[in-house]
Amino acid sequence: MEKGDIYPRVKCVVDTCTHYVAGDYCSARNIDIMHEEEGRMSQIIEQTMCKTFQPASSFANMLGSLDNVNWGGAASKLFAGGEMVPTVTCTVNSCEYWKDGNHCVADAIEVTGRHADECQDTNCQTFRTKSR
Repeated sequence: MEKGDIYPRVKCVVDTCTHYVAGDYCSARNIDIMHEEEGRMSQIIEQTMCKTFQPASSFANMLGSLDNVNWGGAASKLFAGGEMVPTVTCTVNSCEYWKDGNHCVADAIEVTGRHADECQDTNCQTFRTKSR
């Protein structure tokens, strides 16, 4: 971790993702939360998505996602009961928790979409429309 990095706790229920770990954890090193429609900023939860989602349905997808595994967090969780806390990059600047530099400043986020087939089937349940 570097000074100024923000690491929200992540609860992920997307059990069809290569990064899903039993107990609703995410083994990704970084999660990318994005708006679903290109050129149109999210206004509701259903217009957000976890772009990091990779279906666990094929060996090729699993191999392709290895470069984004949080090996240190996984080892800490497995051997020391520590946390698996990925960084969160968020481009949804219409969210109350979005800050300059595409940072998420929520204390915790929840990614939903149990049994998702593609990233558009996932949502950031923590999304709150920024008050103007």
